[in-house]
Amino acid sequence: MRISFLLILLSSFSVLASPPPCNKWQIKVRTHAVKKYKRQDGTEYSKTSRQEHCRDKFPTVTHWQDRFLENAPVGWPESVEKFKAWSQEEKEAVLRALSIQPRVLRELFAKMARGVISNSPKNPGATVKSLDTIALYDEFFKSSDQDRILAHELAHLYIHGLDQTKLADLVEELGWRYGKVSRYAIRLKDAPKLKQDSDQSMTEDIANHLEDFLYDESGLLKKFPKRYELIRRLVPSDFKLEKK
Repeated sequence: MRISFLLILLSSFSVLASPPPCNKWQIKVRTHAVKKYKRQDGTEYSKTSRQEHCRDKFPTVTHWQDRFLENAPVGWPESVEKFKAWSQEEKEAVLRALSIQPRVLRELFAKMARGVISNSPKNPGATVKSLDTIALYDEFFKSSDQDRILAHELAHLYIHGLDQTKLADLVEELGWRYGKVSRYAIRLKDAPKLKQDSDQSMTEDIANHLEDFLYDESGLLKKFPKRYELIRRLVPSDFKLEKK
């Protein structure tokens, strides 16, 4: 009887001592040995054993985990577009793309909606600032450039927080002017375009340039050195992609 009681007690203790199960945003790291090492700041750490624990899959963007909408965004301007619930795999694809973005883009607030097909053919994403919402469509998940697409959509939101005087200098260099009659900006016909859709709107043009500043910095500098310099002055020095 004493032996049976002892076995039950030990079994219960083993269950209680087990680490809690990892959630869907984490991975389990098994118990493993850690060799003696020295950090860059000179701090030395002795050899030790790291116990089994849970680790966040995307530690720099955990605050985005609860921003996925499971239904159509209320007030979405394209009323005929359809939306659906996210799969966990899709959410993780978005967080993976988010995790390599510059700090200032990761710190933005936006809700993420899972669109099906955009009204604009082959469009992978759309952003509505008034709703603080980014929609990502089927085309996004077919692309091998998901992080670049997401950077472009985030740039649409980031524009609104930039220094307006410096931004105005860039806008003028891009060739945008406000007419005497229309309240909308128009683009000078002889202003060179960075991309085919750069004349679609002022914000699209700026987002294109911020995207290339991140993903084709040397190309932007070579093609449009003055635009490059204006953007460099506009964004913080750490406006760089994180290493994958």
